Amino acid sequence: MGVLKNKLIWLFSALRNDAKILISDKMSNKQINANVIIIGLGVLFGGALALSSFASNPVEVKPVPPVEVIPEPPTLTAAELYDFRSLSEQELLGRSTKSLTLKSGQSLGPLLQKNGIDPNTAYAVTQAFSNVHNPRDLRVGQKINLYFDENGGRFSGISLKPNTQNTIFVNRIHDGQFTGKKIAAEFSKTLVRVDAAIENSLYLDAQKLGAPDKVIVQFSHIYAHSVDFQRDIRPGDKFEMMFEVYRDHRGQTVKAGDLIYTSFSPRKKQSEFYLFENAKGREGYYDENGKGAKRMLMRTPVNGARLSSRFGRRKHPVLGYRKNHTGVDFAAPRGTPIMAAGTGTIIRANRFSTYGNYVSIRHSDGYVTAYAHMKRFARGIKKGRRVVQGQTIGYVGTTGRSTGPHLHYEVHKKGRKINPMTLSTLSGKPLLKADRPAFKIRMEEIIAEKKLTHLAAQPLPAQMVDITKDIETRLDDQ
Repeated sequence: MGVLKNKLIWLFSALRNDAKILISDKMSNKQINANVIIIGLGVLFGGALALSSFASNPVEVKPVPPVEVIPEPPTLTAAELYDFRSLSEQELLGRSTKSLTLKSGQSLGPLLQKNGIDPNTAYAVTQAFSNVHNPRDLRVGQKINLYFDENGGRFSGISLKPNTQNTIFVNRIHDGQFTGKKIAAEFSKTLVRVDAAIENSLYLDAQKLGAPDKVIVQFSHIYAHSVDFQRDIRPGDKFEMMFEVYRDHRGQTVKAGDLIYTSFSPRKKQSEFYLFENAKGREGYYDENGKGAKRMLMRTPVNGARLSSRFGRRKHPVLGYRKNHTGVDFAAPRGTPIMAAGTGTIIRANRFSTYGNYVSIRHSDGYVTAYAHMKRFARGIKKGRRVVQGQTIGYVGTTGRSTGPHLHYEVHKKGRKINPMTLSTLSGKPLLKADRPAFKIRMEEIIAEKKLTHLAAQPLPAQMVDITKDIETRLDDQ
């Protein structure tokens, strides 16, 4: 083809030059040179012969061999990759497996070599694995599945489930190399309810009905500001929780979502709260009037304590005569953490008269709280420091005029000492006016959802693959 192209170019150039000469002679009114005509005819005759020769002897074109198309390995679905331990999925994958459990001090590469994988292959698998998951995040007790061809021969890959959401899969591809993938399991989210009366305890009864730990903790945080769970709850008090659960492709519950709606009736006084996200993206729990569940001050700033002395007149345990008790006493083991009842600024943190080690905190709306007889102060607690609700400010002790380890807790309102047990009447922080229309719409949606939501069935131990116990409460964002 190259030779033919060159000859055609030469022929075209020769004809073009002859044509220029003829035109030039014609324009100058000169007689046409006979030699020129003879040369031109010769060029045309030669070109015709050349074309005839190429036409009768075409250049042989060699066929191009077809490109070999190597099919990609089939892409496995999330459902197929979710759990590699079931026999049905092993059959589906068409591979034999060997299951290993990580022990203390083991890493992926040496573990593979210890189980018959050659060093080069083990290195390649580790590199592919590290592209999708940090090998340092491997934990003792995690299971790694090794895959081989159907006849149990050539090693073909591994799988690992670091958590319920993801599966790490490393497999051999067509060129013999290894590639890693992280497959996210597709969980379906649904709403369920528990609705009952307390028989033993809130925790035991709610758990028995299918409420996971995370939801029960969220519930207790919502009511911690208005309910004393050690003294206010009686058998027969009703509670209701509507919450999210996530299920895998088999319908098994794998984790809990958020608590959406709550109802609690200690001492026959019902209070309901709804989960709502405001315009700034902050979530919190609010009652039907848009008031937050989180109150300005906590009734009980120490956990696990016994109410040993109430507010009002009493016989003083040391002085022996009756006098006004200006706070409440909570008996607790020495060293029990004491929490700030609300957010505010410390106005005193030192030893004070018969109160011993003493802290007082100024809050908004004219409220001041005081904490006495502390064993010691928490680190950083000093005058002028700002503290947040629930922050540890000190530890139970028996300093000052005291007969045993306890916390003396006072609440002052505009200089007047009031009964801390009446703090349940304090309203939570209300929603902004701009957020209230959206809250009303969301509240109506939750009420409608509740009517359609079924009660949670008691899950069998084998069904509860994993219930997260992370304590994630939205109350701090209010």
